[in-house]
Order: sequence, then C-alpha cells, then structure tokens
Amino acid sequence: MDEKKPVDPAKERVEKELEELNEKIVKLSSFLYGKKLVEAGLSFRMRDMLNEQLRTMQRYAEILQNRLAIWGKTDEELCKAEKVCGCY
Repeated sequence: MDEKKPVDPAKERVEKELEELNEKIVKLSSFLYGKKLVEAGLSFRMRDMLNEQLRTMQRYAEILQNRLAIWGKTDEELCKAEKVCGCY
C-alpha cells in the first residue's frame, strides 16, 4: 500500500512563495527586456535599480529552490550525499 507523507504546511508556504516569486521574475524580465521599458521613459538609474532587483529576486529564488531540495534531510544525510563534510 502506498503511504502518503503528511503535508508540511511550512514547506507548502515556501513552495507557494517560490511560485509567486517566479511569476514576479517573469513579469519583471518581460518588462526589462520588452517594449514597455522604452515606453516608460525611466532614467538609467531606475533601470539599474530594476536590474539589481531582478538579480536579487533570482538569487532569492535559487535559495528557496535549494532549501526545498534539502527539506527534511538531516545534516548527516546531507554530508553523506555531498561526500565533502568531515563532520560525521
């Protein structure tokens, strides 16, 4: 019989946060690399800030993905999987 793991509300929140963040990344990318940016008439400083915001959002999404990849694993399991940790 196939047993289902109990739902972890905290993990679900992180998954939802990542999903929403990815949607925002797509929207901002579309704006920055589309016609609307030119039409908006933004200053170069504002464009730089938006590009910095995009890079930060992408890094944050990467962190959330990494967290989800190791969710529920112990330090010992992670060290064995990575074969680089000398702590166990």
